[in-house]
Amino acid sequence: MTSATTDNALAGAWRAQLIFTEGPRNGEQEPVFLTFLPGGVIVHADEIPAENDQLPRGIGEWTMAGDRFSYWFNVVLNDPAGRPTIVVYVHGSGSLAADRQTLTASGGSEIYASAGELLATNRA
Repeated sequence: MTSATTDNALAGAWRAQLIFTEGPRNGEQEPVFLTFLPGGVIVHADEIPAENDQLPRGIGEWTMAGDRFSYWFNVVLNDPAGRPTIVVYVHGSGSLAADRQTLTASGGSEIYASAGELLATNRA
């Protein structure tokens, strides 16, 4: 894990509304939970369960300088037997409002099959 400089103002759980702006999911919306942990770890959870009732979880890192932050995390989706089938690499950056109650971010994702082939890219 890389070293991260963090600001505790972002630390905590955030509920966000993701709006896809490019890619196969263009125009779709998805609610997500992002938890920024002190020390630079980010945990992601969708509100939309996968087909096998697995709640997709992502884990990665975040850093912050002033009111600007950046992040990345990976989400691994499994088949009903528990084998990984898809990996989603998510990355982005954003800013925390002066009131420390609102964040705005944009970024992208690349979706890979378990064999490593790129299936799709999205922007939000």
